[in-house]
Amino acid sequence: MPISAEVKQNKAFFLELPYHGQSSIIQCHGKFNNLLTNDNHPSKKYLERLPSLYDVDIFSLNSVNNNLYDTDFTAIHPIRCKYYSPYSFSQLKNQLNEQRSHSHLSFFHNNVSSLKSNLENFQTHLLDELNFHFSVIGVTETRIRNANFIDFNPEIPGYTFEYVPTPLSAGGVGMYIDSELSYTVLEKSSNEAFQALWVEIHQTNAANVICGVLYRQHNSPEHFLKYFEETVENLIATGKPVYVMTDANINLLHFNSCNYAQDFLLTLQSLNLAPCIDKPTRVHRNSLSLIDNIFTSKVNENIISGNIISDISDHFSQFCLTSSIVVKGAPDRPLARDFSKFSEENLYTICRVLIELT
Repeated sequence: MPISAEVKQNKAFFLELPYHGQSSIIQCHGKFNNLLTNDNHPSKKYLERLPSLYDVDIFSLNSVNNNLYDTDFTAIHPIRCKYYSPYSFSQLKNQLNEQRSHSHLSFFHNNVSSLKSNLENFQTHLLDELNFHFSVIGVTETRIRNANFIDFNPEIPGYTFEYVPTPLSAGGVGMYIDSELSYTVLEKSSNEAFQALWVEIHQTNAANVICGVLYRQHNSPEHFLKYFEETVENLIATGKPVYVMTDANINLLHFNSCNYAQDFLLTLQSLNLAPCIDKPTRVHRNSLSLIDNIFTSKVNENIISGNIISDISDHFSQFCLTSSIVVKGAPDRPLARDFSKFSEENLYTICRVLIELT
């Protein structure tokens, strides 16, 4: 039976589809998104031109009282994060050393704008597009409102879920912790100003790690900043490494025009808490803001971090890989003896000197 002109036309059209010939549409989703250049998916060149927290002289604020802060923040922690699509993150992942220990952790954060509505999309993003098993996953604005009951199944395979509900229509935080990790919940705090969850991850061959996830509502920034400073100061005083995943709704790029952003930056510096993300985490048309972040007290840690473009919400995802996950570079020096520069004459001379000394 001859093939009709309409069928031929449909086949020709099918060949032009971005996922043609691929066995898994989901795995190609991130790669295809990276090609899009509309408002929701700005081009990589556009993103790279965005202002950075480290491009501005934020620590000229110290001139008010140089005795308070005598540390060059950018010198001790020169983190420069990058933008990734799910596809380019997978390329980074392929370069990473597969051997990781529980003493070194990886962190991921995303404002999900309702975990119930976006859970399936979030799971696809994590399990299929990124296909990377992060140690700790922080989610903000879960919009879970009941401390004793969740009307959906929030589970992600391989993780244990902890959460703090919100008393308002927005907000709420949650944390997915690798099910192989042992941990203790330190604090759960929820009010109309912010929600916070703190856990201590137990490690056998290294110091325990304290990890938090915080969300600030669009009100009472003074209440949030006071809580943040007092709580983190007490946690850092334990001597344990601290990692904080946040959506603080305070744009750090507006430190010149916003007193709360200025206060937040000074608090971070006084606590020696470094931001792993230095570029906008929410970009929409002419609006851009750096309100999501992962902060760390391990200022000397070798860290790989960045924003991952996703369509879960109007916020990008953030990640932080610690020093045990390093990019493969030049091959290690072979564990074999090199006799190419061996000299018998030098050996005899050394032996004679040693005999004379004895």
